[in-house]
Amino acid sequence: MSPLKEDLLLRLLLSLFLLASLTFPAFGSDMTHSDHQMPAAGHDHEKMLAMAEADAKVELIEQLGKPLPVELEFTNSEGQQIKLAQLIDRPTLIVPVYYECRNVCNFLLGGLAKVLPELKLDAGDDYNIVTFSIDPSETTAQAAHSKKTFLTAIQEPFPPAAWHFLTGQQHNIRQLTDAAGYYYKKEGVDFLHPIVAFVVNERGEIVRYLTGQRFVPLDLSMALLEASENRIGVPIRKALEFCFSYDPEGRKYVFNLLRVSGTVILLTLGSFLTYLILSGRKKRT
Repeated sequence: MSPLKEDLLLRLLLSLFLLASLTFPAFGSDMTHSDHQMPAAGHDHEKMLAMAEADAKVELIEQLGKPLPVELEFTNSEGQQIKLAQLIDRPTLIVPVYYECRNVCNFLLGGLAKVLPELKLDAGDDYNIVTFSIDPSETTAQAAHSKKTFLTAIQEPFPPAAWHFLTGQQHNIRQLTDAAGYYYKKEGVDFLHPIVAFVVNERGEIVRYLTGQRFVPLDLSMALLEASENRIGVPIRKALEFCFSYDPEGRKYVFNLLRVSGTVILLTLGSFLTYLILSGRKKRT
């Protein structure tokens, strides 16, 4: 074969090889490497969940006035499946935690147990408490242990049926926390999460957020009063609303000194003026 023909044949073979490579990308490649690029479905799902957790933000975006999905099902500390709607039938304090947390969550629930006896409201009648775990791997036994621990910490008679400790599946937990604007993520065996509880009315609408590790009796009482459907007397509530105003930046109730002192001064001046007018009329008579 002449050199020219050999050159043409080599060019033709090279062209065919390039065309085959473009048409069939796996042509001439290592199939073991391709299998490695396409992991099993289960492994891929776990990897996607891990990536989602890594990208998740830890923040609180308040959703005041928004309803929670009360049809979601959770498991209570007795192992019974129960809908949130069965628990949220009156003003309800909702506290997201995870039971194996030995720091913030324990302080939060311990502080709540300490404050509850100071409330001038009847647990179970005027309000309920719902604590749920954000860790889907936690069990009914852990929920029952936490309930026993913190009911004991109250150190006063407290109706067990008024404080519920729940566990749930991942998709239900996420639906609930997303609706509340409560965003967290897992880091190792722990969770990074906002330190907050929120109060809802009997329709499951968020009325107030209470942030921080420490519950203030006045803040909690006022939030529960706001959530009540006139369960507490209207004049008392109106008087409290007049004397105290909600500070959205500090997320707490503050005594409105200027409003109260101004009202007292006006009432005093009005009373003195009325006295002068009436006493002047008596003298003329």
